[in-house]
Amino acid sequence: MIAGKSLYDALPVWAQTLAVNVVSARNYRLKYGGAFPRLLVQLEANEKKSRDQLLAEQQEALRRLLRYAAAHVPAYRGRSPENLAEWPVLDKATVAANPEKFLSDEFDPRRLMELRTSGTTGTPLAVRFPVETQQMEMAFRWRHKAWGGTPFLSRCAYVAGHPVVPPNQQHPPFWRRDYVERRLLCSSYHLSARNLSAYVEALRRYRPEFVHGYPSSLYLLAQAGGCPCKAVFTASETLLDFQRAAIERAFGAKVFNWYGNTEMTCNIVECAAGNLHYRTDYGVLELLDDGTMICTGLNNPAMPLVRYRVGDRATAKSGDCPCGCAFPLMERVEGRIEDYIRTPDGRWVGRLDHLFKDAVGVREAQIVQTRLEEIVIRVVRADGFDERPVLAEARQRLGESVRVRFEYVEAIERTAAGKFRFIVSQLPREPVESPRP
Repeated sequence: MIAGKSLYDALPVWAQTLAVNVVSARNYRLKYGGAFPRLLVQLEANEKKSRDQLLAEQQEALRRLLRYAAAHVPAYRGRSPENLAEWPVLDKATVAANPEKFLSDEFDPRRLMELRTSGTTGTPLAVRFPVETQQMEMAFRWRHKAWGGTPFLSRCAYVAGHPVVPPNQQHPPFWRRDYVERRLLCSSYHLSARNLSAYVEALRRYRPEFVHGYPSSLYLLAQAGGCPCKAVFTASETLLDFQRAAIERAFGAKVFNWYGNTEMTCNIVECAAGNLHYRTDYGVLELLDDGTMICTGLNNPAMPLVRYRVGDRATAKSGDCPCGCAFPLMERVEGRIEDYIRTPDGRWVGRLDHLFKDAVGVREAQIVQTRLEEIVIRVVRADGFDERPVLAEARQRLGESVRVRFEYVEAIERTAAGKFRFIVSQLPREPVESPRP
């Protein structure tokens, strides 16, 4: 992966754009072929059903999943398919330690797609799934985009971790055009005071119907003025109230928040009325007394995760929504809240869990910035850990101006509230990270 990225980085801009479109064309059928059109219609129909009907269908889907998992997944053999509460709660470390035990014997692992996640704790996990599950995931994502008035293949701009620009590039363009999916793919790793105006100018020239990105990245762009669009979609980080206010003001559009995870176990989405809906056709959500989320995904038969602790917390909300959709309401979801890593050349870089997606031998990891020119990667090691892939990914995103030091620890401490902070900045706060009055 790193070698391929190095080759890409050496290409001229026009060739990088060509490469982006070749990859996009190759992936288009996997994402939007086969069952995708039917699934999109199905999910839209679900949004018009009553809550009783949705919950009844969810329970039937859960019974089918438990029966299937008990019969075909080694980790679940012998479990009673009649009572979900009797199944043990899983954590990421358990699945990551023996992932093959969670694969169905009806699927050939070599024919499955794969995504890697390090998630809130930094523990790497490879999630495998069939093409049909990928198409279902895309249908859920585009149905949410439709809630903002931007249906399938609306013109869009993404500012969400796409490494489409070499890490040490100093001048625009910090984006590449995907003509296949009608996307402007913007690097979220080159946002700095010097570059923000160039990003905003490019967005305004492109005139996207919607913008999608990490809250931290879109907040930075909002400081520089944003761009007009129909809707803004945020994901992958906790959306803070001051970020929402600044983004909506700068982009002149409502923010629609999305909660999901690479393990595909839970989906909570914001509607036009400003409420969060837990989609019962995506998964089953249990909330412990402290709000801990225990999730069971309903749409990945190749690697079903039953009663999976995702590492986040949520609060339920009673009542109905004026938007007319009957999916149950949530008051809030408390996922990851990250600091930025600042670089000597003035960039603010967030969402660095990518560093650990291909790592092995990592039980947990945390990034601590002690000085402007240095970060410390704290690692709880397991057998087989190798610094080199993590260091290479760090160089791809931070460049050469930030020194990377590894520190090996027995455990990584939590906050007083029991939460894990993936990025900890010990630098003085910059105004950009503070809410406006």
